[in-house]
Amino acid sequence: MASARNLCQHSDINGNQCTSNDYMLCPHCQLQLCLKHLNYHQELLRSELYDLCHDIDCVRLDLDSLIFDSNNHREHLFKQLDEWYQLQIYLTDKIYSEKKQQIQILCLQSRMEFDIYKIKQEKQLKNNLMNQLNKVLKQKQIHMDNLNEMRAKLDYIQRALDELKQL
Repeated sequence: MASARNLCQHSDINGNQCTSNDYMLCPHCQLQLCLKHLNYHQELLRSELYDLCHDIDCVRLDLDSLIFDSNNHREHLFKQLDEWYQLQIYLTDKIYSEKKQQIQILCLQSRMEFDIYKIKQEKQLKNNLMNQLNKVLKQKQIHMDNLNEMRAKLDYIQRALDELKQL
């Protein structure tokens, strides 16, 4: 009679153990199996091998059918580039419009400041210098201090006029 240690170590899904004598160590599961179960394990391995062959063939077919479609890739990249380009044009136009409007406002402000400054200088010329000149012309005697004072006022107004000309 065979001992428990020499029995096939295979058990089915219900947990029933094979009662046949062991034949050899299975390289698949490292169990001592009878010839029937050893062949069964070989068939399982062969089935896995066939599945693997099928998977390899599928990948090979996919790889063989794979082509580089540069047109689609290029079109996609061109589309992205065109979108970026249009965005840059839009942003540049927007900044251009904003800066142009700022320049318009600055020019209007400068014009107003220019006019105010010019009026101030004209008033100084008419009110101060012309009045003083008329007074001196009516007098019989001309004093050097009056001439120097009028010359200083005229020089001041002339410098202001030169500044206005540079604007």
